[in-house]
Amino acid sequence: MNKKFLERLNNAKIPCDAVSTNWLTERQITLNILRTDLLDPLVSGNKWYKQKGHLEYAFANSYTIALSFGGAWSNHIHALAASGYGIGFPTIGVIRGERSETLSATLKDAEAMGMRLHFVSRSDYRLKNTTEFRKQLLADLGLSADEVWIVPEGGSGELGVIGCEDILPAGDINPEDYRQIWLASGTGATTAGVIRSVPDTVLVRSVAVLKGASWMVGEIAQYLPEGRGGWQVETDAHCGGYAKTTPELLAFIEQFSAEAGIPLDQVYTGKMMFALYSAVMSGEIAEGSRLLAIHTGGLQGRRGLKSVAENLA
Repeated sequence: MNKKFLERLNNAKIPCDAVSTNWLTERQITLNILRTDLLDPLVSGNKWYKQKGHLEYAFANSYTIALSFGGAWSNHIHALAASGYGIGFPTIGVIRGERSETLSATLKDAEAMGMRLHFVSRSDYRLKNTTEFRKQLLADLGLSADEVWIVPEGGSGELGVIGCEDILPAGDINPEDYRQIWLASGTGATTAGVIRSVPDTVLVRSVAVLKGASWMVGEIAQYLPEGRGGWQVETDAHCGGYAKTTPELLAFIEQFSAEAGIPLDQVYTGKMMFALYSAVMSGEIAEGSRLLAIHTGGLQGRRGLKSVAENLA
């Protein structure tokens, strides 16, 4: 294990940028953005915090391979490949869908960083959490359960949540400086970790990036003390579903990036910031409020923006 790599990421300090835009200034709202996207050139964003506990557990319990699941543009798969490469730990990515003749830039990177890719049909992928599927998967890979630590898709689970409790401290953030904390969510693990690291007097607003995400409330709540308040899930800002987008979202991303100097992606941070913008413009957020947004990375996925825009044209 490359302990220097682990120490560098675990001890890294995350910058926090003050943002000034016309729509914020007009309403006298202060917005700071915690830039976890600047954590590392390859292992950026919240993915490191969700994965590190899993990797440390795998090492401590003599597993020799980390395996996880994702799609062709998965930030999780990209970050796991990069983490494995940096630490010196073999990784396997089980990828949704058949292998195409031309891999996405994400999967090309993953292979270049030493990740073994294993493609399964979409119907089989839906069974990824079943005992039968996993038993057959390991057999197909020629591996045993004693060798492989399976990281849940997205890096969720209790180990992922524990790691995400370190996000705000890594930015030297005092949560009580803010009225609300905003972030995007796909599984809810990062949100749960953030909630556990702040007092319930600070409202954490989690923007679900996939359609029909009412289940995420229960997913987050299972990691919190019973009755814990001070948080909510925004379920109407998905722009059509996971990895779906709209011309309005793309235009906002472009405008915000130009005005604030902070790039956003179309899957996670763009939707989160668009939802925050909508809340400000509607007057839902009171004038004079101090807000914190967590930039959870995912910028490698911006490489898919061109094809998305072409499909919308």
